[in-house]
Amino acid sequence: MAVLMNEGYLLPTALMLLLPIHARKAGEASAGITAILRNGGTAAEILRFLGFKEQVLFPVEIAEFHGRLAESIEGIAKSFARTEQIQRKLKSILLYPVSLLVFTSILFLFFRTNYVPNLTELMQSMQTDGQADVPAYLLNLPDLFIGLFGSGAAVFVAFRWLLKKQSADRQIQWLLSIPWVCRMMKLYWSHLLAKELGTLLHSGISLQHSLQLLEKQDYHSIIRKLAAACQKEILTGQPLSTALERFPFFADDMPSFAQHGELTGHLGKELILYSEVLMERIEQQMQRLLRIIQPVFFLIIAVCIVGAYLAILLPMYNLVQTI
Repeated sequence: MAVLMNEGYLLPTALMLLLPIHARKAGEASAGITAILRNGGTAAEILRFLGFKEQVLFPVEIAEFHGRLAESIEGIAKSFARTEQIQRKLKSILLYPVSLLVFTSILFLFFRTNYVPNLTELMQSMQTDGQADVPAYLLNLPDLFIGLFGSGAAVFVAFRWLLKKQSADRQIQWLLSIPWVCRMMKLYWSHLLAKELGTLLHSGISLQHSLQLLEKQDYHSIIRKLAAACQKEILTGQPLSTALERFPFFADDMPSFAQHGELTGHLGKELILYSEVLMERIEQQMQRLLRIIQPVFFLIIAVCIVGAYLAILLPMYNLVQTI
């Protein structure tokens, strides 16, 4: 879509060209888009009708004010490409250790159901006190780790569901209370605000009007809250850099970037560049996380294997001592 629009196609024309390729029901989609256009609908409403999520609709709605719709759509496409690349890398990293952990769990289940009962019966028959010292609980380690991962996933899904039900103020409060998530969300919120606000300012829209547009948009409640907070400070005569310093939900160096832009008279351009810097930081944090995940899984598997050896060898050692 971005390529077509950069070549001079209007958004409806570009969509009509792409619908037969990407839409399962191109006729119904085309009729729906035509109805939206006849009623004076916006590009964001068209994309929402086609099933796009808020992370796409938010920059598209803002782009309709500054007129750089093709550029915003191209940025969205690049963001999706980066996200897809990280997802593919995560899948490739987790495929082997997760498969190995599941296989280890199945193997240990076989040991528990076949080896441990026979060994326990043998030791009970040879020991005078009738006590069997078979640490079978060590063979439950894979089940323990899988249960922990499953519980963690369930807690994450429940937390995410509850988070969506909360107001913007409560969402910010909850996310800032989690240490690592707090740092990532500050970078993400600062990136979004700097990118959209910088683009509006760079297009010639005033600071107050730009913040008002961000405050009135309907697709990102947290950005709407952040813009409203900055707008209140701006109305009191404070510069943007000072307003950013007063709130805990922005990156630590964002006020200094804004101050430099205010001094040079290129605040919009400075914020756009800063948003790119923040995106690089977010990608670096994700890469570090990916590098940690695989060693952790292999460490867990190593603990399970050591537990299996102990479960097998310790009873044998005790049995030899009784003989």
